[in-house]
Amino acid sequence: MSNITGSEKPWTGYRDLIAKILLWGSLLLLLTLVIYWMCCGSDPERLFSLLAPLISTWIGTLLAFYFGKANFEAATKTYNEVINKLTPDVLGTILVKQVMIDKFTMVSIDVTNPMITAFDLKALRDFLDSINKSRLPVTEAGKIKCIIHKSTISDELLKAAPATTLAAFITANPTVIQFDTINEDKRVEDARKLMNEKNYKDLFVTDSNNAIVGWLTDTQIIRYMNTQKL
Repeated sequence: MSNITGSEKPWTGYRDLIAKILLWGSLLLLLTLVIYWMCCGSDPERLFSLLAPLISTWIGTLLAFYFGKANFEAATKTYNEVINKLTPDVLGTILVKQVMIDKFTMVSIDVTNPMITAFDLKALRDFLDSINKSRLPVTEAGKIKCIIHKSTISDELLKAAPATTLAAFITANPTVIQFDTINEDKRVEDARKLMNEKNYKDLFVTDSNNAIVGWLTDTQIIRYMNTQKL
């Protein structure tokens, strides 16, 4: 949908610099400590066995944080490029109801679910892992209240004080309420345009009575196109 802007390019340079500083800094620290230990007449192998796992874990954690974000951004960029290459002629022949996730197969939880009332982020993440899903609609009185993405849960858990209620989580992560509706008889091209215009990743499909009958995601469109080899 959007190309890398000038403000995004410096981030790559900073990320490379951070990686180099981490790697060389850790090696120099390890080398310095080993030399010091040897000069003091102690066992360097014992020192190495104690420090190596600690330093490697530290490096791995920091690199995973920086590069994990980069991989997520790269995946999003790839999706945007692919979906925008799909011409209206292709998507214009497909109805939303042909591609959507049917309401009866859509996995969602109500606000009365213990995972929500207790707002157990780790339990929610584990639940998504168990059903092999990356996002989970939350309903209230039969209506969609928000969509919790696994990536958003992970980001929240990294905070010093993660949200302890659904309301606080929504306030801290307004993207979870960024979704819209579309009629089941609309074309997938209409859905694509709506997603692009509002920068949304989720649309809920409604019938003529405005009742929700399905769910359409950005990845669902790509998955359908891949299965149909269009």
